[in-house]
Amino acid sequence: MRVGAFSAVALGVVRDALHQKIFYVLVAVALAMFMMVPALPSAQVGVQLDLLRDGFLGLISLMGFLLAVILAAGVVHRDLERRTAYFVLSKPLTRRLYYLAKFAGVMLIVALALAFSWLVGLLFIYAKFGVFNPGLGKALFTVFLECAILASLTLLLSVHASPVVSCFGTLLFYVVCHLKGEYLSEAMADTSRNLLLRGMSGFFYYILPNLGFFNINETVAHGERSFPVGAADLLAMLVLAASFTAAFLVVGVELFRRREI
Repeated sequence: MRVGAFSAVALGVVRDALHQKIFYVLVAVALAMFMMVPALPSAQVGVQLDLLRDGFLGLISLMGFLLAVILAAGVVHRDLERRTAYFVLSKPLTRRLYYLAKFAGVMLIVALALAFSWLVGLLFIYAKFGVFNPGLGKALFTVFLECAILASLTLLLSVHASPVVSCFGTLLFYVVCHLKGEYLSEAMADTSRNLLLRGMSGFFYYILPNLGFFNINETVAHGERSFPVGAADLLAMLVLAASFTAAFLVVGVELFRRREI
Protein backbone atom coordinates (compact mmCIF):
# COMPACT_ATOMS: atom_id res chain seq x y z
CA MET A 1 0.00 0.00 0.00
CA ARG A 2 2.81 2.40 0.90
CA VAL A 3 4.66 1.56 -2.32
CA GLY A 4 1.59 2.51 -4.31
CA ALA A 5 1.19 5.78 -2.40
CA PHE A 6 4.91 6.54 -2.82
CA SER A 7 4.66 5.97 -6.58
CA ALA A 8 1.52 8.07 -6.80
CA VAL A 9 3.23 11.06 -5.13
CA ALA A 10 6.37 10.72 -7.27
CA LEU A 11 4.39 10.43 -10.51
CA GLY A 12 2.26 13.35 -9.37
CA VAL A 13 5.41 15.50 -9.36
CA VAL A 14 6.14 14.38 -12.93
CA ARG A 15 2.60 15.20 -14.06
CA ASP A 16 2.72 18.61 -12.44
CA ALA A 17 6.10 19.35 -14.04
CA LEU A 18 4.80 18.35 -17.47
CA HIS A 19 1.95 20.83 -17.00
CA GLN A 20 4.34 23.67 -16.16
CA LYS A 21 5.65 25.88 -18.96
CA ILE A 22 9.05 26.19 -17.30
CA PHE A 23 9.85 22.56 -18.15
CA TYR A 24 9.25 22.99 -21.86
CA VAL A 25 10.84 26.43 -21.95
CA LEU A 26 14.11 25.23 -20.40
CA VAL A 27 14.35 22.16 -22.64
CA ALA A 28 13.38 24.09 -25.80
CA VAL A 29 15.77 27.00 -25.17
CA ALA A 30 18.69 24.67 -24.40
CA LEU A 31 18.12 22.58 -27.54
CA ALA A 32 17.50 25.65 -29.73
CA MET A 33 20.73 27.30 -28.60
CA PHE A 34 22.57 24.01 -29.10
CA MET A 35 21.38 23.75 -32.69
CA MET A 36 22.61 27.29 -33.35
CA VAL A 37 26.19 26.38 -32.39
CA PRO A 38 27.14 25.14 -35.90
CA ALA A 39 26.30 28.62 -37.26
CA LEU A 40 29.28 30.05 -35.37
CA PRO A 41 32.40 30.62 -37.50
CA SER A 42 35.01 27.87 -37.28
CA ALA A 43 38.02 26.94 -39.38
CA GLN A 44 37.92 23.16 -39.35
CA VAL A 45 35.28 20.46 -39.16
CA GLY A 46 37.02 18.92 -36.15
CA VAL A 47 36.88 22.22 -34.31
CA GLN A 48 33.20 22.58 -35.19
CA LEU A 49 32.50 19.10 -33.80
CA ASP A 50 34.31 19.81 -30.51
CA LEU A 51 32.57 23.17 -30.24
CA LEU A 52 29.19 21.59 -30.89
CA ARG A 53 29.71 18.89 -28.27
CA ASP A 54 31.04 21.39 -25.74
CA GLY A 55 28.13 23.74 -26.35
CA PHE A 56 25.63 20.89 -26.14
CA LEU A 57 26.95 19.62 -22.81
CA GLY A 58 27.19 23.11 -21.33
CA LEU A 59 23.65 24.07 -22.27
CA ILE A 60 22.14 20.77 -21.20
CA SER A 61 23.99 20.99 -17.88
CA LEU A 62 22.54 24.44 -17.26
CA MET A 63 19.08 23.21 -18.23
CA GLY A 64 19.36 20.25 -15.85
CA PHE A 65 20.56 22.35 -12.92
CA LEU A 66 17.83 24.96 -13.34
CA LEU A 67 15.16 22.30 -13.75
CA ALA A 68 16.28 20.40 -10.64
CA VAL A 69 16.47 23.50 -8.45
CA ILE A 70 13.27 25.19 -9.64
CA LEU A 71 11.19 22.02 -9.34
CA ALA A 72 12.64 21.03 -5.96
CA ALA A 73 12.02 24.51 -4.55
CA GLY A 74 8.29 24.22 -5.13
CA VAL A 75 7.15 20.61 -4.79
CA VAL A 76 6.86 20.56 -0.98
CA HIS A 77 6.32 24.28 -0.43
CA ARG A 78 3.46 24.37 -2.95
CA ASP A 79 1.68 21.45 -1.26
CA LEU A 80 1.97 23.18 2.10
CA GLU A 81 0.62 26.43 0.66
CA ARG A 82 -2.30 24.70 -1.07
CA ARG A 83 -2.95 22.49 1.95
CA THR A 84 -2.84 19.40 -0.30
CA ALA A 85 -0.14 17.94 1.97
CA TYR A 86 -2.81 17.43 4.66
CA PHE A 87 -4.82 15.17 2.35
CA VAL A 88 -1.82 13.18 1.12
CA LEU A 89 -0.41 12.62 4.61
CA SER A 90 -3.78 11.40 5.84
CA LYS A 91 -3.23 8.34 3.65
CA PRO A 92 -0.98 5.42 4.71
CA LEU A 93 2.12 7.46 3.83
CA THR A 94 4.61 8.69 6.40
CA ARG A 95 6.20 12.12 6.16
CA ARG A 96 9.50 10.47 5.38
CA LEU A 97 8.10 8.58 2.40
CA TYR A 98 6.18 11.64 1.23
CA TYR A 99 9.36 13.74 1.28
CA LEU A 100 11.43 11.08 -0.48
CA ALA A 101 8.68 10.58 -3.08
CA LYS A 102 8.79 14.28 -3.89
CA PHE A 103 12.55 14.05 -4.40
CA ALA A 104 12.17 10.92 -6.54
CA GLY A 105 9.62 12.70 -8.71
CA VAL A 106 11.93 15.67 -9.26
CA MET A 107 14.84 13.43 -10.21
CA LEU A 108 12.63 11.38 -12.53
CA ILE A 109 11.63 14.46 -14.52
CA VAL A 110 15.28 15.61 -14.62
CA ALA A 111 16.32 12.17 -15.88
CA LEU A 112 13.64 12.28 -18.60
CA ALA A 113 14.74 15.75 -19.70
CA LEU A 114 18.42 14.75 -19.83
CA ALA A 115 17.66 11.50 -21.66
CA PHE A 116 15.54 13.30 -24.26
CA SER A 117 18.20 15.98 -24.74
CA TRP A 118 20.91 13.32 -25.05
CA LEU A 119 18.95 11.53 -27.77
CA VAL A 120 18.34 14.76 -29.70
CA GLY A 121 22.02 15.66 -29.36
CA LEU A 122 23.17 12.27 -30.64
CA LEU A 123 20.90 12.45 -33.68
CA PHE A 124 21.82 16.06 -34.47
CA ILE A 125 25.58 15.43 -34.24
CA TYR A 126 25.23 12.31 -36.36
CA ALA A 127 23.18 14.16 -39.00
CA LYS A 128 25.64 17.07 -39.07
CA PHE A 129 28.99 15.24 -38.93
CA GLY A 130 28.20 11.54 -39.35
CA VAL A 131 29.70 10.89 -35.90
CA PHE A 132 27.92 8.76 -33.30
CA ASN A 133 28.82 9.87 -29.77
CA PRO A 134 27.14 7.73 -27.09
CA GLY A 135 30.07 8.70 -24.84
CA LEU A 136 28.30 12.00 -24.23
CA GLY A 137 26.15 10.00 -21.84
CA LYS A 138 29.08 9.96 -19.38
CA ALA A 139 28.92 13.73 -19.02
CA LEU A 140 25.14 13.73 -18.69
CA PHE A 141 25.41 11.02 -16.02
CA THR A 142 27.65 13.31 -13.95
CA VAL A 143 25.25 16.19 -14.62
CA PHE A 144 22.46 14.02 -13.20
CA LEU A 145 24.54 13.29 -10.11
CA GLU A 146 25.17 16.99 -9.54
CA CYS A 147 21.47 17.68 -10.08
CA ALA A 148 20.69 15.16 -7.33
CA ILE A 149 22.89 17.04 -4.87
CA LEU A 150 21.39 20.40 -5.79
CA ALA A 151 17.80 19.11 -5.74
CA SER A 152 18.23 17.45 -2.33
CA LEU A 153 19.66 20.66 -0.86
CA THR A 154 16.92 22.82 -2.41
CA LEU A 155 14.24 20.48 -1.09
CA LEU A 156 15.81 20.68 2.38
CA LEU A 157 15.79 24.48 2.30
CA SER A 158 12.21 24.60 0.99
CA VAL A 159 10.85 22.96 4.15
CA HIS A 160 11.09 26.31 5.97
CA ALA A 161 12.00 28.80 3.23
CA SER A 162 10.21 30.24 0.23
CA PRO A 163 11.07 28.97 -3.27
CA VAL A 164 13.04 32.15 -4.03
CA VAL A 165 15.14 31.86 -0.86
CA SER A 166 15.67 28.13 -1.47
CA CYS A 167 16.88 28.77 -5.01
CA PHE A 168 19.19 31.56 -3.85
CA GLY A 169 20.66 29.37 -1.10
CA THR A 170 21.34 26.56 -3.57
CA LEU A 171 22.87 29.02 -6.05
CA LEU A 172 25.24 30.26 -3.35
CA PHE A 173 26.11 26.65 -2.48
CA TYR A 174 26.73 25.88 -6.17
CA VAL A 175 29.08 28.84 -6.64
CA VAL A 176 31.06 28.18 -3.45
CA CYS A 177 31.42 24.45 -4.21
CA HIS A 178 32.67 25.17 -7.72
CA LEU A 179 35.18 27.78 -6.54
CA LYS A 180 36.32 26.07 -3.33
CA GLY A 181 39.32 24.39 -4.96
CA GLU A 182 40.81 27.71 -6.01
CA TYR A 183 39.73 30.31 -3.47
CA LEU A 184 39.14 28.41 -0.24
CA SER A 185 42.41 26.49 -0.53
CA GLU A 186 44.30 29.76 -1.06
CA ALA A 187 42.55 31.44 1.87
CA MET A 188 43.29 28.43 4.06
CA ALA A 189 46.99 28.42 3.16
CA ASP A 190 47.55 32.20 3.26
CA THR A 191 49.40 32.85 6.55
CA SER A 192 48.90 36.61 6.21
CA ARG A 193 45.13 36.23 6.74
CA ASN A 194 43.28 36.28 10.04
CA LEU A 195 43.43 32.96 11.89
CA LEU A 196 39.63 32.80 12.22
CA LEU A 197 39.19 33.41 8.48
CA ARG A 198 41.73 30.70 7.70
CA GLY A 199 39.94 28.32 10.06
CA MET A 200 36.53 29.01 8.49
CA SER A 201 38.02 28.58 5.01
CA GLY A 202 39.47 25.23 6.03
CA PHE A 203 36.19 24.13 7.61
CA PHE A 204 34.15 24.87 4.48
CA TYR A 205 36.90 23.49 2.23
CA TYR A 206 36.71 20.07 3.85
CA ILE A 207 32.98 19.89 4.60
CA LEU A 208 31.63 21.06 1.23
CA PRO A 209 31.71 18.86 -1.88
CA ASN A 210 33.91 19.86 -4.80
CA LEU A 211 31.26 20.13 -7.52
CA GLY A 212 33.98 20.84 -10.06
CA PHE A 213 34.87 17.14 -9.70
CA PHE A 214 31.68 16.30 -11.62
CA ASN A 215 32.46 18.62 -14.52
CA ILE A 216 33.85 16.37 -17.26
CA ASN A 217 32.07 18.22 -20.08
CA GLU A 218 35.18 19.60 -21.72
CA THR A 219 37.01 16.28 -21.49
CA VAL A 220 34.14 14.35 -23.07
CA ALA A 221 33.49 17.08 -25.67
CA HIS A 222 37.07 16.71 -26.92
CA GLY A 223 36.79 12.96 -27.24
CA GLU A 224 38.56 12.23 -23.93
CA ARG A 225 41.87 12.88 -25.67
CA SER A 226 43.45 14.43 -22.57
CA PHE A 227 42.44 11.56 -20.30
CA PRO A 228 39.76 8.86 -20.53
CA VAL A 229 36.89 8.87 -18.04
CA GLY A 230 36.67 5.27 -16.90
CA ALA A 231 34.25 3.24 -14.82
CA ALA A 232 36.31 3.86 -11.66
CA ASP A 233 36.03 7.63 -12.13
CA LEU A 234 32.27 7.43 -12.62
CA LEU A 235 31.92 5.15 -9.60
CA ALA A 236 33.86 7.61 -7.42
CA MET A 237 31.54 10.42 -8.56
CA LEU A 238 28.50 8.25 -7.85
CA VAL A 239 29.69 7.50 -4.31
CA LEU A 240 30.43 11.18 -3.61
CA ALA A 241 27.08 12.34 -5.01
CA ALA A 242 25.15 9.60 -3.18
CA SER A 243 26.84 10.50 0.11
CA PHE A 244 25.96 14.21 0.00
CA THR A 245 22.50 13.58 -1.45
CA ALA A 246 21.73 11.06 1.29
CA ALA A 247 23.00 13.46 3.96
CA PHE A 248 20.80 16.29 2.68
CA LEU A 249 17.80 13.96 2.44
CA VAL A 250 18.26 12.72 6.00
CA VAL A 251 18.40 16.29 7.33
CA GLY A 252 15.48 17.33 5.12
CA VAL A 253 13.32 14.43 6.27
CA GLU A 254 14.01 15.25 9.91
CA LEU A 255 13.18 18.94 9.39
CA PHE A 256 9.98 18.03 7.57
CA ARG A 257 9.03 15.51 10.26
CA ARG A 258 9.36 18.20 12.94
CA ARG A 259 7.55 20.88 10.94
CA GLU A 260 4.03 21.71 12.05
CA ILE A 261 1.49 21.24 9.28
